[in-house]
Amino acid sequence: MAAGNYGTARLDRGGTGIDLVELALPFFIVLNFIYSSFYNALPEEYLTPIAALTFAGQAGLAVVSLLSRPGWWRWRLFFVIMVLPFVWLAAYLILRQTIDFPQMLRYLGGFYMGVLVFGHYDRFPTRLVAWGAVLSVVWIMLWSMTQPLYLHSNEAEFEEPVPGWWAAVVGNGRLAPFHGGYENPHSSGYMALALMLVVHQSWLAGAIPAQVMGASVFFSMVYILGCFSTQVLFAAVVYFGCYGLFTRRISRPMKLVVALAGMIIMGIILTENEERKAAVRVDTDIKWEELGSGRLGTWAERAFMISIRDGPRLWLGTGIGSDFMPSIMWRLKDAPSHNVFLTMMIESGIIGSIAYWAALIMMMRALGRLGICLFSVVFVTAMIGNGITLRPMPFLMFFIAVAMGMQAVERDRKLEELEVQRRRMAARLADRDRY
Repeated sequence: MAAGNYGTARLDRGGTGIDLVELALPFFIVLNFIYSSFYNALPEEYLTPIAALTFAGQAGLAVVSLLSRPGWWRWRLFFVIMVLPFVWLAAYLILRQTIDFPQMLRYLGGFYMGVLVFGHYDRFPTRLVAWGAVLSVVWIMLWSMTQPLYLHSNEAEFEEPVPGWWAAVVGNGRLAPFHGGYENPHSSGYMALALMLVVHQSWLAGAIPAQVMGASVFFSMVYILGCFSTQVLFAAVVYFGCYGLFTRRISRPMKLVVALAGMIIMGIILTENEERKAAVRVDTDIKWEELGSGRLGTWAERAFMISIRDGPRLWLGTGIGSDFMPSIMWRLKDAPSHNVFLTMMIESGIIGSIAYWAALIMMMRALGRLGICLFSVVFVTAMIGNGITLRPMPFLMFFIAVAMGMQAVERDRKLEELEVQRRRMAARLADRDRY
């Protein structure tokens, strides 16, 4: 893949003294993988302290990163991100909306990791990250084999618990979640997706063999299929489709095959999702509002609600968590919009939404082709579900994949430079031999 343009994100290395970021990163990397992979296996009393250490510690590390490697582009990014908490605070003071500071930190944790990555991607321990992701995928497989089948939204009924690996065979059950708790099973699908991105980008960076990468990606996809998270599966197909179109590893005719295969697979995914949802509907007279598991109807409801808001609520929103409300399409069950564009308009208003998407677009543009591949996951999941940006730990892990991708691009650039130097030397030797 061609080297992307990082803008001012590619900062000068070197300097003297102790690199606090480099010293702290291995500890946080290990903590991230523990919290991501063993969430449902950890004692409940450990979860909050680990989360506080993970998000607060890395937010502080991002500030240290800014001070140690200052750059105008990164300061602009940090400023745009900081617009969000000011919007939430203004909504609290002016509109008397509720405010939750721990939730704000979790919400912004991935963005702070992005600030850290764009300044210190070269300090991330590549092999530790790569093998941490591989071992996490192994743990996911072991966990899913030993847990009972997860039943969700009345999609399947069994008299006895069914082992998780039978989910693909028996009814519409799902593989047991390993992250985010049993009340939030989709988080496990997003985490499996994020780990898969880390593994794939680590392979591109030369940290693990192709066989290990292939096996890890395969088992990650098995879990994503087994947990029946359509938006995650859709995002995985889009990511590999983008990679296939941009990589130099395959020929142009093969790129056409990749594009065609991707469109066919996405069509199959959408069709299968509608058929699976139709099987559990009581009413067989399908209306357009019920398509997308009721998403289309819910989006129409929320869009109308936004359109009739008064000025202050339209511009500032109504605070984090305010999108969690009843929906007619889901039998008045409290649920978010399943569309991040609508969620941000409801919770953060016009001002917060502009800052939110501006920060993501800034980071995507700074990475060039790499950004298109990786951030396709962000924008696709945002359009069709509670996207990866609304999942604190998967979003943080996503930026670890970005760090590995930046190292992969840097590695390719160095290899290209060495190849150019080799050719120049060969040409000089050939000229000398002629005389």
